[in-house]
Formats: sequence, C-alpha cells, structure tokens
Amino acid sequence: MTTGTPTTLPYRVRGGNEPGSFAVTFHPADGPSVSGPDLLLTAGAVGTWELRLTVEAPVAAGGGFFFERYGFLLSHSIQDTRPRGRDFVTLRARTDARVRLELNELNQANSPPIARIVVEHGTLVPGDQLCLVVGDTSRGGPGSEVYDVACQGRIVLSVDRSGSLAYRQLRDGEIRIHVQSDPQPTLLRLLGPSIAQPGEPFALHLTAYDRNHNVCTQYAGAVALRDETALLTGLPSHIQFGPENAGLAIIEGVNAQAPGLIRVKAHDREHGLSTLSNPILVQSNPESLLLWGDLHSHSWGDVSMGLMDDPTPILHPSGRHAQARGQARLDFAAPGPMAPPDQTHRPAVWEAHQAAYRANDEPGTYVPYLAAEAHPGVGGDRNVIFRDWEERHAPAWADMDDLLETYGDRQDVLLEAHVGGGPADWEAYPTTHEPVVEVASGHGSAEWLLQRALHHGHRPAVIASGDTHLPLLAAPMAAHLFRGRFGSHLNIRDCAIGCGPVAAVRAPRCERHAIWDAVMSRRTYATTGARIILDVQANGRPAGSEIETEDKPRLTITAHACGPIERIDLIRDDRTLAAWRPKALDATLDFEDSSPLPEAAYYVRVRQFDGEYAWSTPIWISCSVGGSGADADLPAWNQHDPVDLAAIRPNDAEPYEDHLLDYLAANENLDLFHDLTPIHIVNEVPGRAALFYAFLGKSREPISIRWYFDFPMPRLRLDWGWRDFGTRDGG
Repeated sequence: MTTGTPTTLPYRVRGGNEPGSFAVTFHPADGPSVSGPDLLLTAGAVGTWELRLTVEAPVAAGGGFFFERYGFLLSHSIQDTRPRGRDFVTLRARTDARVRLELNELNQANSPPIARIVVEHGTLVPGDQLCLVVGDTSRGGPGSEVYDVACQGRIVLSVDRSGSLAYRQLRDGEIRIHVQSDPQPTLLRLLGPSIAQPGEPFALHLTAYDRNHNVCTQYAGAVALRDETALLTGLPSHIQFGPENAGLAIIEGVNAQAPGLIRVKAHDREHGLSTLSNPILVQSNPESLLLWGDLHSHSWGDVSMGLMDDPTPILHPSGRHAQARGQARLDFAAPGPMAPPDQTHRPAVWEAHQAAYRANDEPGTYVPYLAAEAHPGVGGDRNVIFRDWEERHAPAWADMDDLLETYGDRQDVLLEAHVGGGPADWEAYPTTHEPVVEVASGHGSAEWLLQRALHHGHRPAVIASGDTHLPLLAAPMAAHLFRGRFGSHLNIRDCAIGCGPVAAVRAPRCERHAIWDAVMSRRTYATTGARIILDVQANGRPAGSEIETEDKPRLTITAHACGPIERIDLIRDDRTLAAWRPKALDATLDFEDSSPLPEAAYYVRVRQFDGEYAWSTPIWISCSVGGSGADADLPAWNQHDPVDLAAIRPNDAEPYEDHLLDYLAANENLDLFHDLTPIHIVNEVPGRAALFYAFLGKSREPISIRWYFDFPMPRLRLDWGWRDFGTRDGG
C-alpha cells in the first residue's frame, strides 16, 4: 500500500446497485461507538471514524473505490503526513492485491470527494476488506471532530471495477449522518426589541446554546427573569424549559409602562448560567425603529463545497428563516445559495427560496429578501440582494462587467462587498460605487475592508453579516471549526467566529421598502452579534450623512451596550482621533475636532470586554475651516497598544503554553511562530481562551492567538495584530 497521492484524476459517479458491503462507525473518545446506516452524533465530539468495506465482486488493477461526502465534513482537511496531527488518515487492507490511498487535496472547500482507493497490482476479490480510518490516534494523533448540527449529510461509496474511472454506487453504499447539539448548555441569550413604545406589547426570545453555539435542544431547567427598573408588565418570574421548548422560549405580551432604558436579567442557578438582555430603549413616538437583520447568509443550493447540497431542515431556506425569526430574533434576513442557482438544471433551488420568501413575508413583523452570491472572479465576490420579488435569477456571471451590466444600475438590487472567499478588490477592478460594505462576518472582523473602500473614495453603508454556511443563522459568535482567514498560512484553517455578525438599520417601519430605503440612505451600523444601541452624530446629523460646514465638527457618541464597554475609538480617515475607556454599560461622549481636515470620514468603533464589536457607518464632513496638515502624529486606525513581551510573565495563560506549542508542532510549521508569549485568560462570547501574542513568518507580522481550551479538542483562532478587529486582509 502507498499513500500521500492527492485525488486529482477526473471521475464520473453514476447511480448504481453494485454488490459490496459498506459500514461507517464513529468511535468517540468518551462514550460508546456509533454505527449503522443512520448515525446520530453529538456536535463537537472527538473520536475516530472507520469507513469499512467488504469486496463482494472483483475489482481489477486500475479500478478501485471512491468515497464522497455531501452536506457533511469528516474534517476540513484530512491528511496522511502528520501522524500526531489532527484528522490523520490511514488505510487498513486485508487483501493480496496492492492498493494505493489517494486523499482529496481539495476536500476542505471545493468538492465532495473524501478519498479514493486504487488497485495498483493484482485484483481485489470477494472477501477482501478495506478500512479507511479518519482521526487515527494509534500514532499519537488527537482524532477527528464532529461538526455542527447543520451537518445532516451523507457518505457515499462507489466502485470502478475496470479502471475506466466510471464509478457506480454500491447498493448499500450510502450512510446518513445526523448531528445533534451537545446536551450541556453553556450560554443563555435573551433578546427583545431595541426600540419599544410604552403600552405596546412585544416578545422576548430566550435561547439556550451548547458550547458550539448550536441551540441546545435537550436543555431542561428553570430560568429566573428580573427587570430591576420595574417598568415591565407581563414578564414572568421564571421560564421552565422542557423537551417541548427545544432550547427556545418566546415570551409574548411583555409591555413597558413608561419611557426608560431596560435590561432584563436571566439566571439559571442549577447550570450556573446568567445573561443580560440587549438594552431596550422605551420611547414615546420614536423617530425611527432600530431593526436587526442579516443580508448575507447561505442556505441550500450550493454544490461547490459539498456542504449545502441537500435541502435539510436546517439548510433549507424555510429553515434559515425559522432560525432568523426564532433564536436570532431578526427583523429581516436574506438567506440565499452561495452560488447563483442554475435554473436550467436546478430550478427547485430558486423556487424553494421564492416559496420561503412568500411564506415569511409579514410586513410589520418580519421581512425576507431574495439573494444569491456572485463569484465574478477579478474584483471579488458580491452578494446580490433583491428588494422585491425576483421571478428569475441569472444562472451565472462570467465576470464583473457582466454583473455590473446586469445589476449595477438597478435601484432595487444591492451588490454587497464582503470578506468571504473572494474579498472585494478595488485595485484589481475599480468600481465607481459600492453601496454596502461588510465589516464583519463568520470569517471574523474586517475593518480593513472599510478602510480599503474609503481609500478608493467609496461612501458605503456599513453592515455586518454572518456569511453563514454550517452554523445557525445569527447564533452568538462561536469558536467555530475552520472558519478563519489564515488558510494560506496554516496547514488547517483556524476557527474564527463562525456566526454572529448582524446589521443594524434605523427605519421608520419594519417594512420592505422602509428597510431598503434606510440601507440606501446609509442609516446603518454593524455589530459582531451584540444588539448594541449605537448613535453617532456630527453637528446634529446622523451617521451616513454628508456634511458641509463652516464650523469645527462636533461629534456625539451614545452607546448602550450588552456588556461593559472596554473601549470606544473615533476614527478619522485612517487615524484614531480619540479613544475612551468607559468600563460601563452606557456611555455618552462629546468631542470637538479642534484641528479638522478640509474633508474627512469619521466613524466609531466600540468594543465590549466580552469581545463584541460595533462599527458605525462613517459621516463625511467637508469643513471650510479645516487645515491642510497631515495626520502623521495620530496613531493609525489599527495600531495596538505597546506591550513588552519580555515583562508580561507570569500570568494565568502560561499553563496552556506547552499545549499550544504541542498543537502547532503537530499540525503546523512551528518555525513560522516567533516569540510566542502567553498574555492572559480571556472570557469572551465564544468561550474562555488563553490569549497569546506572537510574530508570524519571515516578515514577523504581529498576530494574536486565542486557544479555546474548554473543548474536547482545543480550538485555535488567529487575528492579525494584537487587537482583534481585523487589522489587515488575512485572506
């Protein structure tokens, strides 16, 4: 048997009823093994996979077996070169023939194959047995990890008996995988409206999550609720969760009796869980509502990744809208396929999104939008969002010229620049207008994209979106497996935040055209998931405005946060003009720019101690009293505070240093990481982590590493710089 050859040959898989026995078993490190044609697994479980086949008809030299996966990942990137690394693969063969294992080198992102077993010499005969082991621990590796609950998928085995590369499926060659949440709850989230009126009933959504931030559907317990302002009526003293709740309780008929700022506390004493609701600002006749949504998330219909092939209950567009309306408590959402659906060959995809749109269109309560992502190549991807019903979706765009010609001038279509697989690149393809820019997604924070847009003269509305694939739509930030942007630097992808980011829109009503007009008017801001109330004004004008003034700019910043605020930064163009450290839930700040520039963009960045961020849309100010001096004396927008790494020890992160070094040595090139230094333990929304600073590569770029040690297999998140708001393009 030989190993290490990637699966790069062309192949064809067709339906079939070929003889052969196929079985899959998962052996958890903690708990009984699971096998059968339908496997029920727990998200985040660590163990070893065995994919066993018994030959029942001859397979000649050149032929072999072909393993595929759909809607499911055994790993982001299985490998057979690092025995101590995660997801190490071996082949056990009981045969007189000589066989070769080929792993799919593009398994992590681009196609469904897992591996191929090729007969190099001799013939496989009935009774021969082959076993593909993923997460083999026999040589010191940690095993493999089960993905999130969205991975309701299939593993399929096919055979080529002659070497023609025409594979036909075995008659029992399909194993179905089902993933359930971890039964242990680790997080509560309580969401209400950001703006409410006295006497107007509203609902609170209380959700329990597991450590992977899947809804903990097995959760059972009593949650006490308390409003210390005593402004609310209809708020029960406690909620009892049982099997019928499936981890989510919607509390209807809550009512505020008078104006004020309310935060409701929820506490589960038995499980040691507590949370504070988002701030609810009760106003009489408010000027506008503050609505929350996600304009870039993904659902059934993409086949390029072998992840969203099947219309499972979670990935189906109706399931995505149910997540938006339920655990996420969103006012609008635009789940769509990750690639434009081919309506000639796959009309059911777009029809399913249209049907879900119709079923969920409830003006005043919830607004769905139709959308799909475009990958035009040069210039970067765009998410295409339709304001109104769209009968037919174009199947593809050959290039950016096609995309702009089709949709660039339409006022009822938004092309959203984002940070996913192909970040917007205005150097490669300059555009004249970018209406919306995404500054955070499941890939992590990306303030650099806003900076890039400003550098090119764009004046966009700022939003955040989940770019959700496998996590639940708008679930809290998670230490999600292999979601980060360091793929070109690491052997495996880091975890990033997976989900969470949402867009805030100030609109007069929760209605389709009102929300659309607010986005087009730049009445938006972005957060990584926390429903922070952020209001930024300059000379009395709101964020998103363009102002001409003869006075020095006066800015007012008001923030009502979901956790204590660590820092607020006021950015002017690419420099930090001012910074504050409120260490409180609420902050109101006034600032006069005593040395304005003739023209500048001002925006605000807020960070909570728990790792949540918010970014305002800029205000563009032309000031006739502005000087011509440069900002060279001001710190850059992405400058981190100086740290003397040699003097930072001892600290509470040191006990995890050897664990991290062992992980990097087993999975990565340890020589790339210089001056790796433990800093302290952080307790943030994704979980507890040991924070490290280091320098990466020959250029010694500063990076931060979060080592999430509370998982069965610890997870790794990297950020450029020693702050975590996306200091540069990590693609």
